[in-house]
Amino acid sequence: MITVIEFVLRAVSGGGLPWFVGHECRAGLIDLISKFDPDLGSVFHEGLDVGGRRKVIFSLKPLRFVSDFEVVFPEKSFRRFLVDGNVVFRPGARASMSVAVFRDDLASRFVARLLSGVSELRINVKGYEFEVDRLGFEVMNPREVVRGELFEEVDVEFITPTYFNPLRGDARYKILYPDLTLMFASLISISHQLTDISYPRPEELAELTYISGLEIKTPYIKEMGHEAPTGFVGWVKLRIKKEVNDEVRRMIAGLLKLGEITNIGGNRSGGYGVIKLKTERENVKTLNN
Repeated sequence: MITVIEFVLRAVSGGGLPWFVGHECRAGLIDLISKFDPDLGSVFHEGLDVGGRRKVIFSLKPLRFVSDFEVVFPEKSFRRFLVDGNVVFRPGARASMSVAVFRDDLASRFVARLLSGVSELRINVKGYEFEVDRLGFEVMNPREVVRGELFEEVDVEFITPTYFNPLRGDARYKILYPDLTLMFASLISISHQLTDISYPRPEELAELTYISGLEIKTPYIKEMGHEAPTGFVGWVKLRIKKEVNDEVRRMIAGLLKLGEITNIGGNRSGGYGVIKLKTERENVKTLNN
């Protein structure tokens, strides 16, 4: 199962932050966990050793303001992409952050620790404190999630910086654009980890789809203290080829839907790879409204 924990936050003071604070939110989350359960904090920080490899056990959707804020852009910046801006917020500004935990035992332990200290919950993000006003919980069966609904095309918005690890060659050099084979490789990997479902090779699924439109940018992330690349943001329009049968269409749709919950690509626990889907049917509904 996947347990999604949503934090509804309130800023203790006013201030300013970069638009993308994935690493800072991860550090604040682990610090919060460690105060209640140091051993659990270590697991969230280091991952689990499975067969000699470290498995990440959660993904993060970093801080996003919803009230009492504005995005300020540096002079001469290209303002189409929010990631180029900084967020100025007022005292009491509301924000949200969520964590998807991939193991039932760790999720149960995490939730129990949060509830035991609910009146004391505060998260520190880059020196600013946020009180936890409300906690929300949702438990999802990944096998149900990957039973996707049919669509002909879908817009995939890459909300936070995204990058992919190459399938072959030097893994130090990351892929900073929406390569379909690598997208499916990432989605298949997390789905197999959570469901044990077998899939075609990512190259085979990539052959059945194509990108019919895109607008992306690789932003410069200031004060990066890690070797992870910045990644790209933007959107792509993904279409499935007409000859593809319904079973495979549902498979592709389900993998993408899972990625919307778990993030996609590298460094998901650091808030990278947050995506949002909009299908053609949803577009029509929006236009009619």
